[in-house]
Amino acid sequence: MGSTIKRAANGIRLEPQPTDDPRDPLNWPLSRKILTLGVVSFAALIGLAQALCNQAGIVVQGEVYGVSPTTMAESVSAAIAGLATGPFLWSALALKFGRSSVIFWALLINLCINIWSAYMTHKNEYKAFVVSRWLGGTFGSAPSTIGAGIILDAFYLHQRGRAFACYTIATLIGTQFGGTFSGYVTATTTWTVQLWWTVGALGLACILVFFFLVDTTYDRTSPQHKRINRTYFQGRIATFFPGTKIVEHNGKKHGYLDPFIIAVQPVTILAGSFLLITFAWSVAVTTLLSAFLQEPHSEGGYGFSPLANANLTFAAWIGIALAETYNLVCGDRLPLWRCRRSGGLWQPEYRLYPLLVPNFILLPIALGIFGSALQYHLHYMVIAFAVALQNVIEISLVPVVFNYVCEGFTLYSQEVATALNFYRLILGLTVTFYIDPWVAAVGPGWTFGMMAFFAILGFSFTVILAWKGSAIRKLSLRRFQVSEEGDSLFVDQPFSHA
Repeated sequence: MGSTIKRAANGIRLEPQPTDDPRDPLNWPLSRKILTLGVVSFAALIGLAQALCNQAGIVVQGEVYGVSPTTMAESVSAAIAGLATGPFLWSALALKFGRSSVIFWALLINLCINIWSAYMTHKNEYKAFVVSRWLGGTFGSAPSTIGAGIILDAFYLHQRGRAFACYTIATLIGTQFGGTFSGYVTATTTWTVQLWWTVGALGLACILVFFFLVDTTYDRTSPQHKRINRTYFQGRIATFFPGTKIVEHNGKKHGYLDPFIIAVQPVTILAGSFLLITFAWSVAVTTLLSAFLQEPHSEGGYGFSPLANANLTFAAWIGIALAETYNLVCGDRLPLWRCRRSGGLWQPEYRLYPLLVPNFILLPIALGIFGSALQYHLHYMVIAFAVALQNVIEISLVPVVFNYVCEGFTLYSQEVATALNFYRLILGLTVTFYIDPWVAAVGPGWTFGMMAFFAILGFSFTVILAWKGSAIRKLSLRRFQVSEEGDSLFVDQPFSHA
């Protein structure tokens, strides 16, 4: 890498500065970067969708196993538990075998697990089914977290907001897609098709990963860095059987316990607590919406069929579309605008600007409307509006928070994503165990009203990070403190276009 500072065509300094090696992922053509991001995003989407594929079928399945819909929802909680804890295993294995290999083999085993789940059609197999859904969540979680490292490897700072938006929202789309498709399946055919369609989808994901997912790890600390020249198929064999030959590191020592250590760093605790408090209520709404809607009118529900339930979930899709649009438009523009206004020196805390005002106001409103609709049995379109609004906010905040903390520990993005994913899901997975007593004690109105107040508390952590995040990050262990803080992105000086 020469001494000339390389900049993008619009004059923004490229961070990190790429090497002169064409095999450096930063130097890849944009089309190749997008293909790689697209493959891992699709794999993450399917991994999440298959884990929650029986969301809308809990009433029908409950009749098969002889359990209540609320009890049947525990199978969904088991899958969420796998999604929360699985990444700790995959993060460690990826250090040894590489991200691509771990994603491929996890999805392939996931495919076999779902075949097993689909054959559990007898009354005495409820517990085994719950175990299979936990395993499905565990193995399906691989691409939804360790893929975050690909973004830091291949995309520049001024591109990461949009890249994280595509990647993280793809994972969140998976949660909605599984539930929506589940509703149509249970309304038109046997409930086992909820699982059989995921077998085909996982097979497609495995094929795409095998042929198109390229390892992006690259050691920029070695000036004489060279990779072994291989043919395409030699590269595929080296990548997946088992993958140890293609793993490279970034000059920093990575340990198997790093995700746990990063999870207790001050900045991660604050950001993770924000996700824990706010996103738990999204899981509450998503997981229990089917049970509320499909309960008979005599029991306080809406008497929806699985088909009607699936139709209502399109409100969530509207929210997802608006959230994705917002993040693509503002995910990079607002932080870069704030950086330019501050003299061109970059601070990772600028990443938080897109979520400070709209999320703080709208999420409590959405939760309040949802609770009121259930409390007073308002028209189902009021529920649909609340679900759409809640999805706009909940989904738009995830890529922002992930991007922020990853840029605070730029060489440990995989470990950061693992830790934040745990925070995001850990409280939500317990919802089915305490929501009924909570609702029975205070009613659905105050249940979700209290969630709204908790959400305000969660957003206060984000305000603290936006205000004092730089000082808080310095309280982390020194070896993790690698970021682009203080880099000049807009100062005028001679440069070459990259």
